[in-house]
Amino acid sequence: MTADRHLDRDLDRHVDRFALRRARHAACSAESGRLLARLVALDRTAALARDRLPAADLAAVEDLLGHADTRLGPATWHTVVALAGATGGGKSSLFNLLTGLRLAETGARRPTTRTTLACAWDADGAAPLLDLIGVEPPNRVARHGSLDARRGEMPAGLVLLDLPDHDSIDLAHRHEVDAVVAVADHIVWVLDPQKYADALVHDRYLRPLHHHGRSMTVVLNHADRLPPGDLAACLTDVRALLAADGLAEVRVLATSPETGLGIAELRRVVVAAAGNGEAPVARLSADVDALTERLGRCFAGAVPGVDAFTAGDRDALVDGLCDAAGVAVVAAAAGEGPGTPVGPLWRRARRVAVRPAPVQVHRAEQAIRRAGATLTEGLPMAWQGGVHRVLAEGLRRLPGELDAGRMEDGPAGGGAECVPEPAPPTVGARIAAGVQWVGLVAVVVGSAGAVSALTGVPVVRWFGVPGPSWVVFAGLVAVGVGAWFGRREARAAAVRRVDEVGAALRGRVRDAADRLLVGPAEAELDRYREAHGCFVAAREGPGGSEGVGWGGGAG
Repeated sequence: MTADRHLDRDLDRHVDRFALRRARHAACSAESGRLLARLVALDRTAALARDRLPAADLAAVEDLLGHADTRLGPATWHTVVALAGATGGGKSSLFNLLTGLRLAETGARRPTTRTTLACAWDADGAAPLLDLIGVEPPNRVARHGSLDARRGEMPAGLVLLDLPDHDSIDLAHRHEVDAVVAVADHIVWVLDPQKYADALVHDRYLRPLHHHGRSMTVVLNHADRLPPGDLAACLTDVRALLAADGLAEVRVLATSPETGLGIAELRRVVVAAAGNGEAPVARLSADVDALTERLGRCFAGAVPGVDAFTAGDRDALVDGLCDAAGVAVVAAAAGEGPGTPVGPLWRRARRVAVRPAPVQVHRAEQAIRRAGATLTEGLPMAWQGGVHRVLAEGLRRLPGELDAGRMEDGPAGGGAECVPEPAPPTVGARIAAGVQWVGLVAVVVGSAGAVSALTGVPVVRWFGVPGPSWVVFAGLVAVGVGAWFGRREARAAAVRRVDEVGAALRGRVRDAADRLLVGPAEAELDRYREAHGCFVAAREGPGGSEGVGWGGGAG
């Protein structure tokens, strides 16, 4: 219960994480609202899946949620457009043309951009965003966005980045490119006509970003260096490679800083990316797409219904646990009694001390394993482990619970409270006992009369046989008949006693199984059902999963 309360508090905190963001974006586009709903669903999925999913996946979720929370903050209306590419691709030349300033050093053979260079049209407003990206203040250049905006050029919210070469021999350059590519709102990949098919850019960047087609543009730069007539074929080849990477919808441009080919079109692409403020939303939406695809393996498979563990499955589990606890042995011993043929029935049916062997843990484990296999059929492996963990914890506590339910002799016995008292003797049993006592008295009296007859005392004779002899004979018949009926009643009482004790102990075992095994396992399945619903909502957006509530607790 304590863990459930902690989980509920965590879920409330996770929902509140984006409450302010949702209020600020209430008047924004439907895509912004959809993104925030998906982030809330992803956040709740992570909370429900804690200790169930791989640590690396949960860390990736937390990283994305933290970045989204920060990115959707005060600098939301700014857009980061990054120019990325290999050595000699012409990124810096395009950067200079787009900014209208000669800010980046250019070079064809060696890396000239050694660290990320930023040009912000609203330098003060974009400062928190540049801090988030990791651009050092000395590498930031302010562009007068208000003047550009009045002239109809670049939007005031634009932040343009010139990245180091992704194929640099300096690992620090590569790591810096990786860090910026992971968070930039729109990436312009600048490819060289001689190296556009380089496996490094396709394997390391383009293919892993196949969800981010809306957030990327590919530029075939230095197009003027191609022989006449080859440009169209080269662009067709680039598009084919991108399609193979899963990026068939990416816009492909041909540019040339030397001749001005495609520069105006590239400028329009940058203006469109930064003009409506939706580039951050599109980028984060693609990030959520990529992450939910990664998490898909943890939610693939059947979603158990509410009655995943049927009454038949529960009975099978209880049968196995009763067998392991020796319930049949205890019940059979409870029906045994040491009475004599002439003893009262209640002496033959009374409880006796029963001390069976301890619970056979290996047999209980087998029954629990069979139940676990039924409960986890079709579940993803990560969630199967959760069910098996709660069953293992129940197995650890079960022997003590079942031992406490054993029937002991006397009211001080550990399980006396769960075993019914013997029923009082039936009318037939009382009559049989009475007949036996009358017969025994008749035998004694007749024997005394027979002894008197031998001493000369006159006695009555019937059919030539002394009367005391008839009395002895009648008493023996009465004792025999009473004993036969008494045994029959004793056997019936023993059977009833066995059934009563067996039912009582089975009920105790069922209660223990429900409390320690079935209940926790079904709670784990409820948790998976809710987590799966939240995951579907995170993957597909609002309406992707019906009945997913954002404020409730886990099962």
